[in-house]
Amino acid sequence: MISFNRKPKTRKGYDLIRVQPDGSLDTGMLRIPTVWVTARNGQKFEIPVDPKTGKVPDLYIYARLLDIHRGDRHGGKRNPKIDMQRDAETMFTMPAGGFTPEQIVAWWQHPNESDLEGFDDEGSASVARELSDAAITARDVGKEIVMLMPENEAARARKILAADFNAAELKRAVKQFGLIIKEGNPGRGANGVYVPVYENSSLKTPVIILRPGWSEETLVHEFTHHLRHTDPTRGGLARSPYHFNEGGEVKPYYRSQVREFNSASNLEEACTVSESYVRASAIDSPPNGYYWKTKKHGDTPQARSDHDRGLMAPEGKTAKGRRAEKRMADNFEETAMSGLKFRSGVNAGNYYKARKDAGTMPKAVKPARKKATETKIETSGKVPVAASRRGAKKR
Repeated sequence: MISFNRKPKTRKGYDLIRVQPDGSLDTGMLRIPTVWVTARNGQKFEIPVDPKTGKVPDLYIYARLLDIHRGDRHGGKRNPKIDMQRDAETMFTMPAGGFTPEQIVAWWQHPNESDLEGFDDEGSASVARELSDAAITARDVGKEIVMLMPENEAARARKILAADFNAAELKRAVKQFGLIIKEGNPGRGANGVYVPVYENSSLKTPVIILRPGWSEETLVHEFTHHLRHTDPTRGGLARSPYHFNEGGEVKPYYRSQVREFNSASNLEEACTVSESYVRASAIDSPPNGYYWKTKKHGDTPQARSDHDRGLMAPEGKTAKGRRAEKRMADNFEETAMSGLKFRSGVNAGNYYKARKDAGTMPKAVKPARKKATETKIETSGKVPVAASRRGAKKR
């Protein structure tokens, strides 16, 4: 383990993340204080900081760890699963109260070449365990989903994900980004919030925040948001209507595009509620807050919710995978949610019709299939030694 004997150059800044808590009418930009830190080689990094303590919040340390597209010295993808399964030769000891940006910059630069005590050393694997109830092929997905909550609640979350999403969906959920699911305050009047990866934000790992005491429906709703944002094999109503760059990050909307953003938000929430009604084994009562912002199919929010549940899960028959996507898409225009207008702009159903007529609804990308190739194995009489010894550099 090593201590810190050199203070890098720093300057203050801030990051902005758009937050729309689900079921809440509050929205806005979350202002996150940051510090720009210059590493020894002159490379600059923007690192979030808690203004009260001067320390880097745990959330952002895990977000950096799971940001597989950044931090490898050779520009490749990092593997957090390997990182958390064995210790590196260099270990940064946890200072009292946590790490400051200056203390963490060497790890931040290349997370796979050193360890932070308590975060990506061998003892930290407890926050990213396999999904033991999922199909065998998807169990390792859990090692790329960090759960920041009491262990009994984390176990409940893993069980729900394994029950309400199939193996293919779980694997696609972590193909582009990792994921952090934490208990906390998602915003006034909300039970949960999904924070995607924005093009203009330094937070490059999606985050789900659940209010303590969260329900199955809330987790399913937020995880559905995640799939809609990160799975390019989805299309049409099953894919988020926001605009993404080639790296899968949400493009920013500017002042001249406020009406477009608001209308897209109406559709995104309406589709996510509808799909969660297909998947979840139990629906909350009183219902999701968005049922107060539509007047279709019922005189009360509960009546509208009951209508949609009957449409999406007839006789209580839930579905997952492509069946869930198709059932939602086939029935969406008949739902109460299609009338959702919680933000100024066009309601969900009318916005969908406009995008469909214009031919601008998201197109699904066909998943690439691996080609079968013949592999010729040559031997030289020597048995290669696997680079798996403790302390080896991690990828």
